[in-house]
Amino acid sequence: MIDFHTHILPLEIINNLEKYTEKDTTLKSLFQKPNSKFSTAEFLCEKMNEHQINQSVVLGMGWSDSGLNSFVNDYILDSAKNSLGKLIPFTGINPTDVKSGINEAIRCIESGSKGFGEIHCDFQNFNITDKNIMAPYMEILEDYKLPIVIHASEPVGHMYPGKGLTTPNKLVKTIEDFPNNNFVLSHWGGGLFFYELMPEISRSLKKVYYDCSASPFLYDNKIYEVALKILDSTKILFGSDFPLIDPSRITDDIEKLSIDQKALDDIYWKNAFNILNLSNE
Repeated sequence: MIDFHTHILPLEIINNLEKYTEKDTTLKSLFQKPNSKFSTAEFLCEKMNEHQINQSVVLGMGWSDSGLNSFVNDYILDSAKNSLGKLIPFTGINPTDVKSGINEAIRCIESGSKGFGEIHCDFQNFNITDKNIMAPYMEILEDYKLPIVIHASEPVGHMYPGKGLTTPNKLVKTIEDFPNNNFVLSHWGGGLFFYELMPEISRSLKKVYYDCSASPFLYDNKIYEVALKILDSTKILFGSDFPLIDPSRITDDIEKLSIDQKALDDIYWKNAFNILNLSNE
């Protein structure tokens, strides 16, 4: 079982939150509530053992401050190296920092990053539909055959910290600009998968995958059944958004589905294996 959507932070940030929220608008927006949830790499691994999760993709959070982005990237990369394969590192990019942002992205890939994300362009104050901004990063990923994870926003419904405005129309534009790249869209792509019922949209989204992270906070649990009526199981990824939500809240809903073992394997691990070019040995 591979959880494709988790987050970790170093203790230095967790223990000195007020200091670091003054540096970074993303951190301040996501963790301003007193009951905000945090996880170190060690705590995540404990939870994985508890829930029999073999590997987790650990993501950045779309930091606005380049220094914080590099600090967390290093923590993610080091934690993955120390985890003996349990943690799969994805590192953050900061396209507003034009020159050093690209250098940081290359540094992380050369240090073992398996992709970029979670991109949060609203917090990071850049236009994800601007092809010129995104092209250098997408070219790096294409060269290394690695995916990008993008935070997706529902165009309707309740507001919540971090919702943002990265709605399906913007996502389609970006995806069509880079047809050779693999995309993982968080939170069911903000509902983009509904539009795969349109043949021309479905053709554009052949290299797009949807994670089900934070589903209980966004949708009725019928979302899984609806998605599987529209999508092939090869396009859906198990993801929790831990520590925001306990993985069991996602797996409990998946286990209730009337689907065959092949579809279950696709969602739990096979799709992740294919995207990440992992070997099942």
